[in-house]
Amino acid sequence: MHPNQAAPFPAVVDSLSHDGRGVARVEGKVWFVEGALPGETVIVRPTKTRRSFSLGLVDKTIVQSKNRTPAPCQYFGTCGGCTLQHLEHSAQLTFKRQTLLDALGKVGVGPVAVTNPTSATPWGYRRKARLAVRFVPKKGGILVGFRERNNKYVTPLAECLVIDPSVNRVLATLPSLLQGMSAPDRVPQIEVAVGDNATALVFQHLEPLTTGDTYRLEQFAREKNLLVYSQSGGSGSVEAIFPSQPALLNYALPEFSVSIGFSPTDFIQVNRLANQALVGMVIDWLDIGATDSVLDLFCGLGNFSLPAARGAKRVLGVEKSPSLISRARDNAHRNGISNTAFECRDLCSKDLGKWDSGQFSKVIIDPPRSGAIEVLNFVNERVKPRFLAYVSCDPATLARDAATLTKSGAYRLVKLGLADMFPHTAHVESVALFHRSEDTAPGET
Repeated sequence: MHPNQAAPFPAVVDSLSHDGRGVARVEGKVWFVEGALPGETVIVRPTKTRRSFSLGLVDKTIVQSKNRTPAPCQYFGTCGGCTLQHLEHSAQLTFKRQTLLDALGKVGVGPVAVTNPTSATPWGYRRKARLAVRFVPKKGGILVGFRERNNKYVTPLAECLVIDPSVNRVLATLPSLLQGMSAPDRVPQIEVAVGDNATALVFQHLEPLTTGDTYRLEQFAREKNLLVYSQSGGSGSVEAIFPSQPALLNYALPEFSVSIGFSPTDFIQVNRLANQALVGMVIDWLDIGATDSVLDLFCGLGNFSLPAARGAKRVLGVEKSPSLISRARDNAHRNGISNTAFECRDLCSKDLGKWDSGQFSKVIIDPPRSGAIEVLNFVNERVKPRFLAYVSCDPATLARDAATLTKSGAYRLVKLGLADMFPHTAHVESVALFHRSEDTAPGET
């Protein structure tokens, strides 16, 4: 049967796409096949046909990959939280390493070997999550879970194998909790935040909570030993329900004797052990010494700034969010670190040329998915550090920015590393080390 028709057809899968779907080429057309792995022969059930490519699902596997493994989660294939549970974990890391190298190769950067990621448990790692809530009477009422793959429906979860155990144990009780509230259809989301010291749930609501609602949430918090908050609007509207004055959440970076305090809606890296490995990698690769001045761009809560300050002469952290800057200053104080300063600035602005940042020998950049093209141009032309560590959550924007740094010959990519931040997903977290061409990189002779 011709693959452009709606009937299922056979195909041989030769690779994985950047989002973890199998890639097959049939009669000159590219097919992205959900659930297929490289080396497999599958029967594809078409789902969407476009001019340049088409989408499909695995209807049947005829020849199975040696790297295929049974997915332990009962919701895998429907829930959008994971995409690669059917791929053995070590093969996931191989795929991510190749994704990173391919992205850089396309723009002519490299080749550079990729440092193996630090091994950590691939289960129960998510300490931050946003659980969608929907009121669907036809499906029994309240649904709580992650959105389904490729649509906005919610997969109701009684358990989640990748979320922190402190949250997993209460997942099944959330629908009945919300069902008893005054307006269960007006609670769109529950934000999850897990610290080393406590677990918090933030209940968003589109209608004011009644006294009964507040009491119900308070009793739930007491019974389950949780911190519970309400949120009526933006992050500034978060209010504690129980306890009324909760302790700040925190996580440790033991290698540097640093503890980072954060609120439930602050950004933190999702995976505790992967973040520790990532921070250790960056600080080790930069080889920060007592004469170094370090500039930490997109510094957030001080995740890199404070560990860097343990060895540096001084550190300046820069971040757009005033609340995160305030928290970073508090974190420096709580850790007894006095050689840091923090500044609020929009690093994606095209007006950075007016900024006198000062001189720095080493720079850390940890930008959002959109990358850091504007500030990289500024760093390259004005700051001119000897070494620059770039932490990335998107290989495509890392590649673009790496090409910007290296095309003039001013910088050279010398090291690449992976952090296994999101096991069982196609998300690639990495770090790239660049050094100015006239200098010698740490560890080089």
